Amino acid sequence: MKGESLPVLAGRRPVLELLRAGQGAERILIAKGHAPSNIINEIRRRADRAGVTLQIVPSSEIDRLAGDVNHQGVIALTARYRYTPLETLLAGDSPALLFLDGVTDPHNLGSLLRSADGAGFSGVVIPARRTVQVTAAVRRVSAGAAEVVPVARVHNLTQALETARTAGLWILGLDADAEDDIWSSDLAEPPVGIVVGSEDRGMGVKTKERCDALVRIPQRGRLASLNVAVAGAIAMYCCMPGLRARAGVGPGGSA
Repeated sequence: MKGESLPVLAGRRPVLELLRAGQGAERILIAKGHAPSNIINEIRRRADRAGVTLQIVPSSEIDRLAGDVNHQGVIALTARYRYTPLETLLAGDSPALLFLDGVTDPHNLGSLLRSADGAGFSGVVIPARRTVQVTAAVRRVSAGAAEVVPVARVHNLTQALETARTAGLWILGLDADAEDDIWSSDLAEPPVGIVVGSEDRGMGVKTKERCDALVRIPQRGRLASLNVAVAGAIAMYCCMPGLRARAGVGPGGSA
């Protein structure tokens, strides 16, 4: 089939969010025989409105293009993912950014994108090397968040952190051995940048040196650390001004 070399995005929710975000769907394929549903009907409407070709094809064709992915009878042939310049992310009002230092698992990046959307973060920043990129697997795991949360790809993470600091962001690095915890930190308010390290080694030395403070997530369990996706999610939610104010923590509360 013409267009098979295009990246494939599989699953009803990811395809719907792709169309909602206007992120360059080239063609939508729906498997024959699938019962109508609200989400498929919306996919049809949005594809028609956007002028995106939609085809009904045999399930075997969807299986072949999606591989082992649970596609739910819907895939999109998409344009290449478009990264956002770091300067664009920093130009907003009180931006909150998540910086990833060496995260390599696409499931972790996809999960972090979902959490970034839920916590109202402005975007995610990843290095161009030695870190997972926004692949089809990441976009699928993110359940649509990759289409609405902008991602900046930078050549030098430490330089990007310095640029963010110059733009007025406080940079907090997550470190399990830090003395201070993020929940009580006075810096955990936008404009802010949260840095999480790799799954096995944590943050690099140079990355730590660019942080204004190192903070940990308070734990009462017996295990040494949290999964990077969980830790990043907790940290981002800790930086939500409304949440901190209601809990009586930080500038909006009585601490």
